[in-house]
Amino acid sequence: MKIKKLDIYGYGKWVDQHFELEDHLQLFYGQNEAGKSTLQSFIRSILFGFPDKRYRVNQINRYEPKMADVYGGRLLLTETKLGTVWVERTLDGLKVTDQEGTDLAEDSLDIVLGGLDENLFDAFYAFSLQNLQELANVDSDKLSDYFLSIGTLGSDKFLSVAKEFEKESDALFKPKGQKPALNQALKDYESLAKALDTLKGKMDQYDQLVQQSKECQLKIDETNEAITQVEVSLSQIDKLMGRYDIYVKDQQAANRLDQLVYTEMDPQLPEQLAHSLKIQSEGQALVTQMEERIRNINQEMTALTRLNWAKNHQEERRQWVRETAHIKEVQGRLEHVQERIQEQTNQLARLAQEGQFYPEKLLQVQNYSAEIENGIELKAQLDQARGQQETLQAQRKVFIDQRRELQTYSVTVRHQYAQLENQRLNEKAQLSETTSWKHYGLSMALFVLAAILFIFNQFRFDSQVVKWPAIVLMGLALASGIYIFIRHQQAKKHYQNSPIIEKMQELRQKDQQYQERSNALGGDINDREAALREGQIQIQTLESRLQNWLVQLGFYPTAEVDLVLKSNPAKEYRQVLMMRDQYEQELSDLQVEILDWRHHIQELLQRFPFEEQPTRPLIQHVEEVEASLARQMERGKAMEERRQNAEEVIELQSKKMKEEQQQIEAIYQATNAFDEVDFQQKLRVNQEVDQLKAKRQLYADQMVGYEEELEAITSKQRLIESYNQEQNQLNQLKAQLQPYLYQRADLAVSMNQLEQDGSYQTLIQELADKKSEIIQLYQQWAKKRIAMDLIYRTLRQGFDNPLPEMNQLANEIFSLLTYNRYTQINLNKKGIKVRQFSDILFEPHELSQGTLEQLYVALRLAFIATASRMVKMPIMIDDAFVNFDEVRKTSMYKVLQKVSQKHQVLFFTFDQQAQEMLANDHQIDLNQYVEAVEVSKSKKE
Repeated sequence: MKIKKLDIYGYGKWVDQHFELEDHLQLFYGQNEAGKSTLQSFIRSILFGFPDKRYRVNQINRYEPKMADVYGGRLLLTETKLGTVWVERTLDGLKVTDQEGTDLAEDSLDIVLGGLDENLFDAFYAFSLQNLQELANVDSDKLSDYFLSIGTLGSDKFLSVAKEFEKESDALFKPKGQKPALNQALKDYESLAKALDTLKGKMDQYDQLVQQSKECQLKIDETNEAITQVEVSLSQIDKLMGRYDIYVKDQQAANRLDQLVYTEMDPQLPEQLAHSLKIQSEGQALVTQMEERIRNINQEMTALTRLNWAKNHQEERRQWVRETAHIKEVQGRLEHVQERIQEQTNQLARLAQEGQFYPEKLLQVQNYSAEIENGIELKAQLDQARGQQETLQAQRKVFIDQRRELQTYSVTVRHQYAQLENQRLNEKAQLSETTSWKHYGLSMALFVLAAILFIFNQFRFDSQVVKWPAIVLMGLALASGIYIFIRHQQAKKHYQNSPIIEKMQELRQKDQQYQERSNALGGDINDREAALREGQIQIQTLESRLQNWLVQLGFYPTAEVDLVLKSNPAKEYRQVLMMRDQYEQELSDLQVEILDWRHHIQELLQRFPFEEQPTRPLIQHVEEVEASLARQMERGKAMEERRQNAEEVIELQSKKMKEEQQQIEAIYQATNAFDEVDFQQKLRVNQEVDQLKAKRQLYADQMVGYEEELEAITSKQRLIESYNQEQNQLNQLKAQLQPYLYQRADLAVSMNQLEQDGSYQTLIQELADKKSEIIQLYQQWAKKRIAMDLIYRTLRQGFDNPLPEMNQLANEIFSLLTYNRYTQINLNKKGIKVRQFSDILFEPHELSQGTLEQLYVALRLAFIATASRMVKMPIMIDDAFVNFDEVRKTSMYKVLQKVSQKHQVLFFTFDQQAQEMLANDHQIDLNQYVEAVEVSKSKKE
């Protein structure tokens, strides 16, 4: 079987995603969170089912999608026993179809998987870092069971049954066992047989006692039989005595039935009569109640004094309601207008106060706009003068800052110049030390020594001995002096050509420039200060003119010029004043409407007087009167309806009572009863008759089989006498039995004295019982062993033992993985051992971690290859080799390439080495799919 396509409807992060897979090696490459584990879980879920929600704590992730409506998907499987099929699984269930879409049988998936369940798939076909070492406890028997459990549907159940039979049979018998039941029974049988042989010589006397015991037992049995017959007779008489009382009661009941007359009637008639009488009684009570209600309603309607007046003035009331509703709106508008008038008055006072003007004087100005233009011109001149003043102040500030900066630069230059002077003094002191006359001391000493030698030469005849050393010393003195002189000259030249001199000159020039520029800026600052004083005088003059202009216009001397020129408070004041006049006119009109309304409702006020004069309380009074009248009308209407309802109830109940009375009379006529008392009497008689018949039936059931014997009994006294006679005979028989019982007991004591470690007959019986037990246990053991053998033979029919082939293949794979370091895997019932090239056997726990994992990989791949003739499944590997070093990975990937030629391998990894060795054209980069999904999500959002 191979997986050709993955169609994911919704599973984890994958929604509406499709993948096409290669037939041999398919590499899924991606980093963490790329969806590798999700794809593996999807394949497992489609093949073996979704994890159960109820046990989610101990289950793997269900990967329920958050962005999809359908949970699940489908797989296209090729090279299966059913050909190419689609396996689809969603929350709606499992569906298996062929390529044309035809539904297949329910067990189709089991046929495709060939008996392989999820546990076996995890053990061999799913490689992961977590389950790589799950074969640690495998042995040859377990592997044989694995092979038997695949290839045939339901074989795993037969295997479990065979294992259970084997376990149960071993519990019954083992060839060298001690504890099994059959082993113990055989041992006990042998012991009993030896004891029986020992007792055979002492059996003559024992046989005589046995014969006497049998004769005694025969007499006891005859006496017991006679006792039993007497006891049966006693029991029969006792039963007749108990039933005779019932027979007497039955006769009494028959006599009573002969005295009673049964009236035939329908069983429902008593209930119908009781129901009709109850309805009549309830109807009569309801009629009485309704008549009382009608009388009360008539009295209440007579007491309603305003009701007639309200009915006679319905049209006027509607007119008053309309006018009152209109006047209510008028009053609301009037109150609103009054509030607006007050607001306008307050606003006029606020405008005068905020604008700081005298309203009377301001309103008398004739050409207000021209005056405003004059004020604007004066304000513009003032703003211009202030702007010039600010400009001069800014320039002055800039000049002052520049001069201050120059002065700072000058101070810095002087400081640097002082530092250079100090350095120059240091150089001069160094020059004095460097060119000191003390340096010529050696030359002078050599010269003096040479002179002394020359003088000494004048007083010696051997002049050659002293002359040449003197000349050499003279030369040395001269050379040393010249050398020191040259060095002094160089030091002086360096002092005279020092760069400090040039820097000091530059600093003197900079300081001179800073002083000149600072003096120039001082003159500019003085010019700006003179201009500022002139500008201040001009500003004061313009401010005085503006203040005079405000006073002449009608404003306070403290009024703000900008507010007067920009907001024009006089214009706003005139607009508010005009609006207040309009509201006062509207107030007058509304008051006229209210007076007309008061005149129209005079008739209502005469009937329902109201002393208060304000309009709104009067409106409320009219509304309350109308509401009261409306309630009176509604109450009157409701009372009329109640009276009509009561009359209808009376009529209906009277009709119903008449019908029930006819029904009652019909019941009396059917039973020939005069009235209810007579009917109840007949009913009681019928009930008594039914009870007596039921009692006679019960008595008859208790007397079944004894009717003739009971009829033959003349009196109960005769029965008692017969019972006493039988009791006396029973006592005599029991007295005869007692000596025989004593004799049998004595014989038993004598027989027991002859028995040593058990009697002969007891041993024979025990031996026979033990033999039966052995036969029974053997039959149980044989059945279980035969059943176990039949199951194994059935499962192995046509199936050669695959373990040798698997073992050989595992050896080859393991040798290839370990580069021939390990050559053989020994697989038997005790477990696994591996043989090294040095012919040393190792247990699995003695191997290194990497070698141990290679061993389990070899066993898995060998099992898959060997089981392929029964079932073929894709191999899924989830980065199972991350703990391998580069060499082991290289050998592992070579083996995978070889295995993938016959089996489909789905390799999920982020290993760069795997990508380089295995990718080729069979790689699916999951990172690209993830990016595409995220882009699609962002577009939707």
